[in-house]
Amino acid sequence: MSNTHDNKVKEISRDLSKKGWEVEADVPEYKTPEGIGKDGYIPDIHAIKGVRERIIEVDTPNTIDSNQLRAFRQSASHRKNAEFEHVITRPKKR
Repeated sequence: MSNTHDNKVKEISRDLSKKGWEVEADVPEYKTPEGIGKDGYIPDIHAIKGVRERIIEVDTPNTIDSNQLRAFRQSASHRKNAEFEHVITRPKKR
């Protein structure tokens, strides 16, 4: 993954942690989230706060995987207090 991608995942993860969410993230300093769906897709961020749950996938414009997004969206829709969020980040222009 790109630095742009990983930096965005870390930024969102730190922000959620500060707001009291228990965060798992697919970057080195966090516990890796469990796979979702029959293909075991790993979301970039899985966060829990009380009964609420968030699945967050961060992409750059050229890394979007519609099958993965569908699996995350379906998983969130089948859980009572879960939401799915898709974030698209772009490299900073120099």
